[in-house]
Amino acid sequence: MAQILRPSHKCLRKSLFTSIDIGLSLLLLLMPTTALADGSNNSNDPPPQTTGTSGGSRGGGSRGCETQSETSSSRVPPLILLAPSQIYGQTLATRPTFAWFISNSASSQMEFRLYEYDQVSKQSKLVKEIKDENFKSLPGIMVLSLSNPELLVGQRYFWQIELVCDANHPSGNPFATAAMKVVSVQPDLEKQLSQSYDVLTKANLYNQADLWYNTLEIALTSKDQPKLRQLKTYLLEQVANGSKTEFKEQIQVELTKSAIHQLQR
Repeated sequence: MAQILRPSHKCLRKSLFTSIDIGLSLLLLLMPTTALADGSNNSNDPPPQTTGTSGGSRGGGSRGCETQSETSSSRVPPLILLAPSQIYGQTLATRPTFAWFISNSASSQMEFRLYEYDQVSKQSKLVKEIKDENFKSLPGIMVLSLSNPELLVGQRYFWQIELVCDANHPSGNPFATAAMKVVSVQPDLEKQLSQSYDVLTKANLYNQADLWYNTLEIALTSKDQPKLRQLKTYLLEQVANGSKTEFKEQIQVELTKSAIHQLQR
């Protein structure tokens, strides 16, 4: 499992260079290499390394805000972001949806941070933070929709989730980081989307165009139907299969059977 670091404004850049647990295969297995309107390709435009999943601590040994029984029985990381690592997950949405998995049954305080990343200066600027007392974890998949800020097309971002297990010892809190790039839409795709009237067709178009976040949003937030259920299962299987652990099957089972919790901020 990846070593967990304490996320903060000052240590963000350092934390982005830790080892990862959800590998490059997450999107390589799932998505084709269709270029988007800006002419770039994820594999040719790597961000600093990110921590898509968490499972240890700087001090060693901690696996999250678990009870003793959970610590001894579960092989699933306490926190898994439903996002690619090592490459920018792409989206057309200027108000995208973020999703992550919580394995612990006990509710914990959470913190969400969104940073704008300057690829030239290698500096990151905090643009959104959620750390209020009502922002707490639930076991399963948590889906966060933000009303603000409106992200900029062509801009790169990093987002983080932290579980506050012990406010007095924050270095032991598990956290994970993922990268996102907001891209413009190709004319052909824009035309196809305008002519599509069902969510499954749109999801397939997003998938074919390398748009991870758009695809995942439809799979997790649309009204349940068999084909979308299959799409959701497939996406979650890719997350599990990309994990650098011998417990992929257990992770896959936990992800696919998880309840989905919708959050609005």
